[in-house]
Amino acid sequence: MKKTKLHILLCAACMTLGLSACMDDHDEPDTDGYLITSPIALGDTNYSIARLKADNASLFSQTNAFQQVEEDLILEGVVVANDEGGNLYQTLLVRDIDEQAGTDEAIVLAVKNTCLYPYFMLGQRIKVNLRGLYIGCYSKLPKIGQPYYTSSGNLRLGPILLQLCRTNVELIGEPDRDCPEMQPVELTASQLADWEADFSKHVPQLVTIEGSLDEADSTAIFAPEELQDAGYGVDRTLTLAGSREKVTLRTSTQNDVAFTVMPTGVCRFTGLLSYYDQWQIQLRSTADIHIPESGEPAAPATH
Repeated sequence: MKKTKLHILLCAACMTLGLSACMDDHDEPDTDGYLITSPIALGDTNYSIARLKADNASLFSQTNAFQQVEEDLILEGVVVANDEGGNLYQTLLVRDIDEQAGTDEAIVLAVKNTCLYPYFMLGQRIKVNLRGLYIGCYSKLPKIGQPYYTSSGNLRLGPILLQLCRTNVELIGEPDRDCPEMQPVELTASQLADWEADFSKHVPQLVTIEGSLDEADSTAIFAPEELQDAGYGVDRTLTLAGSREKVTLRTSTQNDVAFTVMPTGVCRFTGLLSYYDQWQIQLRSTADIHIPESGEPAAPATH
């Protein structure tokens, strides 16, 4: 019995050494297994976010609607908002500025994963092949996604499966946080009033607005859990500077922004602009809050 056990142990050791030698001498690590985007080029860009929204204006003006793309329509843009700060969930805001065409458009690319920012950093240019994906809107927010059934049995446009990034999304070059797309649009109350008549043409977008939070009292935080709604978020009221125009500032619970004490007085806030019952902004992270020092005018948040 002892000889049998010893023989088994010796055989196992030899097999382990043999496998190790083979791996060291011949096999290369499978680094492709770590990629979540396409390892090969998707092809030339033949479409744009601006054309997508113009060609499907009636679709994007609805509250909940979507359709599948059946052609190889390849657009590109820069990731200007992601989930790094924890306040945007399964959301990438992709923006494209075309100076020759005079267009500046953005759309949400929704991806089903709880941690997107290591793969889609701010300033990262990407290409997206829309074939097989769905376009439309959920609660008036234009997006690229995939239908899913809610707990109530309703079909809605949600995030695409992560594995679809490997066939439909390509990274272009290295992230550039100084590119034009990373500079938020400066918005005033009068601009928002002008946009409201046809809001679907202007959302989503990366913007900076100046105003004060009605609920700020030097102690209240942005999103206490006891105030969260069914969407696990808390709405605060932002009154824009020099006007009575109000914007909802929405924050998800359980992230750095949620636990931050709301600043008092006029500050500047940068984030993803959308429209529900009224204008709404979601900060990307605490870096999107700029509190001016005494005597200093408010300045844009930077990353």
